[in-house]
Amino acid sequence: MQNIKLIIGANYGDEGKGLATDFFGAKAAGRFNVINVLTNGGPQRGHTVELSDGRRHVFKHFGAASFRGAASYFAEQFIVNPMEFMREYDDLRAVHETPEAFVNPRCRFSTPWDILTNQMFSEKNGLHNSCGFGIWETVLRYRKGFGISFGTFAAMNTEDRIAYLRGLRDSYFAERIRGLNAADYFFSDDLLIRFEQDCESMLLLCPLRDDEYLRHYQTVLFENAQGLLLDGNSLEGQEFSTPSTTGSGRVTEAAERIFRGTDIEICYVTRSYLTRHGDGPMESEITAHKMQTVFPGIKPDATNTENRFQGNLRYGMMDVNLLAERIRKDFERCPSSSGNRYRSSVMVTHLNEYAGVDTESLARQFGTLYLSDGRTSGDIHIF
Repeated sequence: MQNIKLIIGANYGDEGKGLATDFFGAKAAGRFNVINVLTNGGPQRGHTVELSDGRRHVFKHFGAASFRGAASYFAEQFIVNPMEFMREYDDLRAVHETPEAFVNPRCRFSTPWDILTNQMFSEKNGLHNSCGFGIWETVLRYRKGFGISFGTFAAMNTEDRIAYLRGLRDSYFAERIRGLNAADYFFSDDLLIRFEQDCESMLLLCPLRDDEYLRHYQTVLFENAQGLLLDGNSLEGQEFSTPSTTGSGRVTEAAERIFRGTDIEICYVTRSYLTRHGDGPMESEITAHKMQTVFPGIKPDATNTENRFQGNLRYGMMDVNLLAERIRKDFERCPSSSGNRYRSSVMVTHLNEYAGVDTESLARQFGTLYLSDGRTSGDIHIF
């Protein structure tokens, strides 16, 4: 029987999904073949994994179980970025064996002009509601009909790809940035050629595969990005949300198509306190001054450093009742008439920094509870 896990952030992101994915990958490593599915968003994710041997990596375009030998699979809802793929591929290869990856041919893909346009608008409007990777710009472009699937793009020859990209740049993007002060390299053919070369390199390293390919693996780890409070389907805080489904909905729909009669664990990950990037409403937020009193044990976050697109990481108190309510609400979306069997669990991280969250209440409500009081998968214990 296959071992299926779905890792979901329970709040605003930055909860420890990389740690959780590495934990489940470590449990399966050496016993089962493992594939790590990137389910939503794109490489704006930053899922950190630290190993006991000192290696550390922030996974963006690869699954966070890569250190455990897991292959990565970019699902249909994931937005691929060939330039980011090649950058991270080289970074990973320097500290680990060559990572294996596959891409769904129906994936959308970001271009360097999506990224640059995103960054220009963010700076013009003075907002901190973006990671600067062009995800919203990519989604908007596809919604307006200016996008093709990665599989369709892959089927073109080099000359046709370059012609397609040049036409996209000189028509759609030229109009999109009208009135903005774009740097000279925005329309540089050097940038265009480099992007096409990265696309070609990615296609050589990353074969196209449909979802049914996941049946070849004993362990399948679906690794969601962002968190439930940033779901693009929510009517609250739309301008500060992410343009994707951050909960179980899309993944369980895929699971129903792919698997039959399988036990599927949905693990909701939360820190022992709340964090949020950038602007937008935040539940139970506390000021930076008060944070030093309430959370004296919080250590500097090496991943979530201040940047010009997101600003500083913000902090808040955890309300366990509200947390449990949104987890139950998301879990209730799981299909009830299929042969697959779903169960929920909760992982609480950063307990070494703040242990004031009511973990006993979570254990009573959700049964399986994973507790982490450190930075590596070896620091996770089952309550």
